[in-house]
Amino acid sequence: MVPGHLTQRGGAGCADVLLELDPPPTAILAGNDTMAFGVMSAIRQRGLEVGVDVVVGGFDDVPDAEYANPPLTTVRQPIYEIGRLTCRMLIRVINGEPLDDAHVLLKPELVVRESSGVRVGSRR
Repeated sequence: MVPGHLTQRGGAGCADVLLELDPPPTAILAGNDTMAFGVMSAIRQRGLEVGVDVVVGGFDDVPDAEYANPPLTTVRQPIYEIGRLTCRMLIRVINGEPLDDAHVLLKPELVVRESSGVRVGSRR
């Protein structure tokens, strides 16, 4: 694990550190999609191919993930459900009401795209 800022520049910097390892990684999972875009850039700057030489994954499924080159494999969070539950819990706290559950676990979804080495048309 290489800590870094949750920015595109941060992702590129982390990838630079990882790609200097001997042997370099064959896969990099970034802390968010923005970092993953930086990781992908750093991979390409070294003359390597994303999804072939190094597999890349992100987290959040931001709108640009689908349109990256190659499209980014990512983990999609149920963001609207998170917001809905958070608001409901906050209103209960403000009103002095007890929370039914202080900890809630929501199921994310893996969105597989070409940055993981899978060619979308060939998955069937």
